[in-house]
Amino acid sequence: MFLIRLVSLLPFWLLYALGKAISFLLYYTVGYRRSVIRENLNRVFPDLSEKEIFKAEKAFYIQFTQIFIESIKAYRFKRRDWEMRVPLINAELMLKYLDQGQPVILLSGHTANWEWPAFSIGQQMGYPIEFLYKPVKNPKFDRLMVNLRTRHGGRAIPKDSALRQIIKRKNESRIIGILADQLPSIGADKYWIDFLNQSTAFYTGPQKIAQIVNYPVFYSATRRTAEGHYEVEFKPVMSPPYQKGGQEIVQKFAELLEETIRQHPSDYLWSHKRWKYDQKKEQEVLLVNE
Repeated sequence: MFLIRLVSLLPFWLLYALGKAISFLLYYTVGYRRSVIRENLNRVFPDLSEKEIFKAEKAFYIQFTQIFIESIKAYRFKRRDWEMRVPLINAELMLKYLDQGQPVILLSGHTANWEWPAFSIGQQMGYPIEFLYKPVKNPKFDRLMVNLRTRHGGRAIPKDSALRQIIKRKNESRIIGILADQLPSIGADKYWIDFLNQSTAFYTGPQKIAQIVNYPVFYSATRRTAEGHYEVEFKPVMSPPYQKGGQEIVQKFAELLEETIRQHPSDYLWSHKRWKYDQKKEQEVLLVNE
């Protein structure tokens, strides 16, 4: 963490210049997931010209490097920094529940800077935020990201034990954050949705958790307003009582996320292999493994 603390002292202008240099190398020299990014953009936006796709690709690499640079810079942030750089819109909608001792579930996707909201929401709202995460394979990088994410009071909960831990503290007033747009593994419970004009698999976990604990569910739309400045808008998704068997929460989340992505296309995580398989391929794999 010494290097993180040292780099966090650098001014924003220098960090952004460094980030743009890194994004140039990632795009032109390393070619980090360039084919994946281009394929995703082409299939979601078939009407864009080659020039427009090229522009979106370069914009993606810049914002992608900025996320990690801003995460490091935020190591020294205080509440006033978050209030200035990440204002919250409609926070009163969630506070209405939290102030009455009612926990809430907050769904979000990989748009703009998806790290800063996890850092700042708890600081600004005065209630603890827990976030579900899937540990990465590299233990050193995993430990680094957890340290950064919990620096401002957040609590990391591994996905495999999330439900057990949530139920254990069922009546504690807090925010449970879930990045709910990752591709589920083959064989996992999932719900297929027409998302960005693609048949897309979504985890059913948010629906299951909400139904078990009867928490209201919100969505956070993160938008970049300027370099180093964002706004987070909270939108209601659904509140209890819930009907069993449906996937209304997952469906509504997907609709809200698509709306956010279409407003700022280059700000989504296009390097993610979101459409790695379809329903037909999943069935083929499952049959082979039987």
